[in-house]
Amino acid sequence: MLYRQLEVFRAVMDLGTATAAAQRLEMSQPAVSQHLAQLETELDIVLFVREHGRLSPTEQAHDLYDEVAFAFEGLERVTNLARNIRSRSIGTLRIAVPYSMCEALVPRMLARFAAEHPDVRYAVEVATYETIVAKVAAREVDLGVARAPLDHPGLSLHPILDSPAVCALPENHPLTAKKRLDLIDLVGVPLIMIGRHRPWRHEIDTLFRKQNQIPNVRLETHAVGAACGFVASGIGVSIVPEILALQFLHRGIVLRPLQPALIHQFVVAFPTSLRISSLAERFADDMRAVAAEYIAEARAAN
Repeated sequence: MLYRQLEVFRAVMDLGTATAAAQRLEMSQPAVSQHLAQLETELDIVLFVREHGRLSPTEQAHDLYDEVAFAFEGLERVTNLARNIRSRSIGTLRIAVPYSMCEALVPRMLARFAAEHPDVRYAVEVATYETIVAKVAAREVDLGVARAPLDHPGLSLHPILDSPAVCALPENHPLTAKKRLDLIDLVGVPLIMIGRHRPWRHEIDTLFRKQNQIPNVRLETHAVGAACGFVASGIGVSIVPEILALQFLHRGIVLRPLQPALIHQFVVAFPTSLRISSLAERFADDMRAVAAEYIAEARAAN
């Protein structure tokens, strides 16, 4: 069975006619018909019947198409990987980062790294943690920033930093008078909660249950930046990772440490199926250093 025969078959299934398939593949219509006939002979399956001058796929054709489409997707991934390997050889670093780190952290990291590596080009994808994990595992990027705990056979994880949770408050909120907040201080206070049905949210809900309390959830969102914006507008207060919340102090929020402590661990994820490039390793090292510096400076300013 030839690659070309399957390519012709897929084109006819996608486009619906031999004429359209011939135009896409830049071949004649008789050649398309010949390839289909050869494929039917080799497989001993009737793939198309003619109805009013048109090719109508049989049930067997639809079954075969699913597998053919899957196979071609695999070939396209291989082609894309080869293209990406060529790109890396001339100094392109592909990274995936969460939206919540793009306010200040990632630009600062890239600025520092770019100053040290002026010939490197960058492809930055901004996505959710779930999408980042999928992209790294599929080798669509060289590395991605994710949040632990994370168990994925296609990933190798390298810790960046551990960040405690803090309480983000509007500047004029009565609780800003306290230097440190206990969870019991938040009972009855309108809350802006993050990440419904996610492990982080489950930890917070569990802490409230241990106090025999139910959080007063006024608003739910999945982005730290959005939560801090809602806090600044006076809608409520929020519990967020300090490393991310520090980026939004200019929005008019105040951060206070929270007890009991909740820790977020951020990691750099690499695909296990590829050798980690020295460029990617150096970038991960820089991320650790920049994150530590940023926290120290922001805490001092706050």
